[in-house]
Amino acid sequence: MKKPWDKAILFAISLALGLILMMQFETKQNVLGNNTTDEKTVELNNELTKLTIIKNELSEEIEKLKEEAKINEAVSMDRESEINRLQEEIDKQKILSGYYDVKGPGVIIKINSEPNSFVNLASSHQYILALISYLNNAGVEAISINGQRYTNYTEIIPVLDHINVNGVAMVLPLEIKAIGYHKTIEASLNFVGGIVSQMSQVGYTIETEYVDEVLINRYDGEKEFKYVVPIPPEEFE
Repeated sequence: MKKPWDKAILFAISLALGLILMMQFETKQNVLGNNTTDEKTVELNNELTKLTIIKNELSEEIEKLKEEAKINEAVSMDRESEINRLQEEIDKQKILSGYYDVKGPGVIIKINSEPNSFVNLASSHQYILALISYLNNAGVEAISINGQRYTNYTEIIPVLDHINVNGVAMVLPLEIKAIGYHKTIEASLNFVGGIVSQMSQVGYTIETEYVDEVLINRYDGEKEFKYVVPIPPEEFE
């Protein structure tokens, strides 16, 4: 039979063992809990690292796209500038070719014959040609003769007692309009021994009026090229 104190010792030992077991369980839980927390932290850090790498890659891609956008914008601006330059050149060529109505400061020249003179427009048409030449030398930008636009392809042909301009028959009086700087035009026409003086000597009357706005109509006809063919730029390389 066991003694009472043996029971007390056994109870104390059992209690101690129970406490030790409880402490080990709590310790294990704490340890496992910390490990779980550490694993979660590592996982989050790894995820953060991956996201940081992706962010940096995206940032580099964005910078690359920005640079490409700048280059494309510069190319686009260059092309737009070239298009505008070509359009201006086309408009200039159209003006020179007479395919636009135009206006500007210039001169209106009225040509007739002296009373009782025997001026024949056809036989003296070279004076009209000379007058046009003097106007061109004065730098005028547009000319018309009795409403017919004078271009690089205009023909002034004597026929019987009249002249044909762009195929249109004309007799005196003639009205020639020109757009340009009036002082240069006046100096070109009216110097001593110039075209106005020459025409006056053969029986023509010349009246000039310098105005702030001259209206010149466009050329009504069309020029067809039968023989000339444009050469592409690459054929010159």
